[in-house]
Amino acid sequence: MIASRWPDWLDDVWAKSAEKGAGGQPESLAQHTWYVLERLTEFIRLRPDLPQTLGVPRLWHILFWAAFLHDFGKATSGFQAMLRGGERWPHRHEVLSLAFLDWITSGLTPDEQPWVAAAIVSHHKDADEIRRLYAPPDDPDDDQLITRVAELNETTLRGLWRWLAECSTAWIDGLRLNEVGVVALTLPDQDYAVAMTQEQGVARVRHWLNVYRRFARHIERSDERPLIMGALALRGHLVNADHSASAHAGPLPRAHFDADAILGSRGISRDNLFGHQSRAEITGGSALLTAPTGSGKTEAALLWAAHQAAISGGLPRLFYTLPYQASMNAMKMRLDKSFPDKVGLQHGRSLLALYRMLMEQDYGPKEAARQAKWARNLIKLNYPPVRVFSPYQMLKGMYRLKGYEVMLTDYHGAAFIFDEIHAYEVKRLALILKTIEYLERNYNARFLVMSATFPTLIKDWLRDALNDPAEITAEPALFDDFKRHRLVLLDGELLSDEGLGCIVNDAQIGKSVLVVCNLVDRAQTAYRELRRRLEKSGVLVELLHGRFIVRDRLDKEKLVREATGSTSTQRRPIVLVAT
Repeated sequence: MIASRWPDWLDDVWAKSAEKGAGGQPESLAQHTWYVLERLTEFIRLRPDLPQTLGVPRLWHILFWAAFLHDFGKATSGFQAMLRGGERWPHRHEVLSLAFLDWITSGLTPDEQPWVAAAIVSHHKDADEIRRLYAPPDDPDDDQLITRVAELNETTLRGLWRWLAECSTAWIDGLRLNEVGVVALTLPDQDYAVAMTQEQGVARVRHWLNVYRRFARHIERSDERPLIMGALALRGHLVNADHSASAHAGPLPRAHFDADAILGSRGISRDNLFGHQSRAEITGGSALLTAPTGSGKTEAALLWAAHQAAISGGLPRLFYTLPYQASMNAMKMRLDKSFPDKVGLQHGRSLLALYRMLMEQDYGPKEAARQAKWARNLIKLNYPPVRVFSPYQMLKGMYRLKGYEVMLTDYHGAAFIFDEIHAYEVKRLALILKTIEYLERNYNARFLVMSATFPTLIKDWLRDALNDPAEITAEPALFDDFKRHRLVLLDGELLSDEGLGCIVNDAQIGKSVLVVCNLVDRAQTAYRELRRRLEKSGVLVELLHGRFIVRDRLDKEKLVREATGSTSTQRRPIVLVAT
């Protein structure tokens, strides 16, 4: 999409060099700003009612004008020279952008002006760093900003004013942001605006820096929910839109959570749904699901997610949470069938996992590597509407790691599916439960936590965290029908002749056998002996433990999926020795 009104008189004012511009070409300030506003609009469309939910009714108006002005400081002659191969410009362009804020204050209330200043000046660095880099000078005549503001020549200033005056209203209407409360504003007279920036620019930047410092300090000391949550959303939206625009990632993909489409993608008829699956489809809000392994908990969870979308007018994000990388990789492939090209995978080794998945789809090595890296980058930009990850990704937001505002912003109104909640060590589980509680209370997030067996203590903790969620339990008869395990305690030693003989006998009559050892050395011994004994039978024997490199682990996981997967066409007996 191209704006109907365009400031072509500013085409020689760049935001990015050819190296970082779209298509290997220099990117003008107007182009980059338009891309940012496009991405911002798409994030707004995900949650159009968020300002009312947060208690900041004009949040989208504030963000639009902050995004429009956020890179105006790049118009300085020093920054433009750097983009054309000149010397590094060791200053913060976002601070210089504050010199233009007075041009738009007529369209902002006094309470809104600090929000716009904060959004502009913090879209790269946080408050502490800006405070350190731009501390007030001892002598105003030695202010480093004097020479920087002087780099804004009159022709450029007049061009920037014309851009705002002649294009901003058309851009609001073209993006249909007038529908969500973004309002056009009246600019000061051009001569007055230009003279104010030239003659008072340094003082006005200092003024807005002080406003920003007071605003940041107020947030740090406040317990006002609208202020804190609104400020997080403010920075999260602008940073995400800016990074997405800079990456030239294109339009934000949307997933449609339709129950019938989900069932069709998984080859399931409504007539064959189990009771717990049908109940999940009509359960609104957070819930606990207890159903036996193999009874379609994943399908029940997706039907639950579809219902959240139906009752909320859409679902901005779906997160599927698992404890182990192998299960995350497998779930990513399962969800791809229901949401093609919409599922992201996020864990410490996801790049290699994505690469192997692409190689299995007959991509060449170079193209697979390129696409895997691109998929990982899209995850960092919060692009995929469906994501598979571990709860530890969520904890990054709680610990305020870099980019946490963007991460938390993406959790507003989201649905989370938690599987195998019992798999975590108790201290980590406590962190996870408190994160769940925080997101449910403050982000309107909904959680479906499911397991084949909920320990009573964990279920009680979840009830507290989720404020007495709905509980869905499969019929007792279904648990009997899906009994898949019989536990028999045998006397003797696993590595004894008798113990190994039992394993060999089961494998030779067509059974798959999992052999679990508590030490790697012990697993290696069992593997060598079983491989020797089964060498002539043609039974596949595999060894899996933590000392293998990631590439080999992924290869072995693929072999296990092919040999034992319920939908695999290559099922065969396998003996897997693991720790």
